[in-house]
Amino acid sequence: MKIRPEILDHWPEVRERLPADFDLEATARLRGAFTRVREIKNAETLLRLALAYGGLGMSLRETCAWAEVGGIARLSDPSLLERLCKAAPWLGDIVAALIAEQAKAPAGRFAGYRLRVLDGTSICHPGADRTTWRLHVGYDLATAQVDQLELTDIHGGENLQRLTYAPGDIVLADRYYARPRDLRPVIDAGADFIVRTGWNSLRLLQTNGEPFDLFAALAAQQEQEGEVQVRVHEGMTGTPPPLVLRLIVRRKDPQQAQAEQERLLKDARKRGKKPDPRSLEAAKYILLLTSLPTATFAPADILTLYRFRWQIELAFKRFKSLAGLDSLPAKKPELARAWLYARLIVAIIAEQIAGQVPDSPPSGCGYPTG
Repeated sequence: MKIRPEILDHWPEVRERLPADFDLEATARLRGAFTRVREIKNAETLLRLALAYGGLGMSLRETCAWAEVGGIARLSDPSLLERLCKAAPWLGDIVAALIAEQAKAPAGRFAGYRLRVLDGTSICHPGADRTTWRLHVGYDLATAQVDQLELTDIHGGENLQRLTYAPGDIVLADRYYARPRDLRPVIDAGADFIVRTGWNSLRLLQTNGEPFDLFAALAAQQEQEGEVQVRVHEGMTGTPPPLVLRLIVRRKDPQQAQAEQERLLKDARKRGKKPDPRSLEAAKYILLLTSLPTATFAPADILTLYRFRWQIELAFKRFKSLAGLDSLPAKKPELARAWLYARLIVAIIAEQIAGQVPDSPPSGCGYPTG
């Protein structure tokens, strides 16, 4: 589904979708987005202009022309640019309020737990050959809704601390989130995690602190699925209690293993290098690190839960298509941030109106690649 221009022709309906307790005028003045009445008469008008520019992809000139024809406001391109740059933090507050409103929906539970997925997606400004912005998204699998969102620049790395956790949460994340100092805070918040890991993502020890030989453990595994207790070397000063977790191992089917090995070989050829033999061996397995208790969750349950992570990949595709985040036109950081937030506001509201949620995995979908 694409965002339609008509969404702004029905402003009262769009306005109703904003949280009832979010005071546009007061918050805009507090954030410095709206300080005095000149070309723009109130905060609501400022929001309509922002949504026309960012949400619908109009240029600054087109937005000014649209506003004048519609009797909404009369201002020049430079004036609109200045106002939008100042409005970026306020637009971010509106995004946060919309997300918070969605999060009020009763959370779905799996054996008393709430399943959430954390992932990030990259956004580039025009002409950029690498990431300029990064959108970090928390996704509730039961409600099929984004329940937390954060926009950062290129320096905002992916880590588990991008989410706020509550007791009973289970967060699912790919191998980019397997970082030693990010795991313990999740447990301290009363939550649990299932994080995919690679053979060299973490320094793993035996529970007694002795070195752990991962490849010996993989070779010794007789069944397709198994587990072993490991201790994570966190590199922390002081004497916190050892972080002992479960390493869940699943041997891939021969076809899956071969496909991953071929991908590694192809990538190595592009870089003019030879792949590490350990990477080729590890490609035969799925490795998951979890804090969930053995008594409640068998290895097969952990592997089943992790399969649900595909849903956020579909959500990203749908959300990025709906919001058109890949078409960022602005290079100026303040204007780019305003454009992105406006785009997200329209995408969230449009998705609420459409009521689109994924209800089944794509054909043949197994474990996510991340």
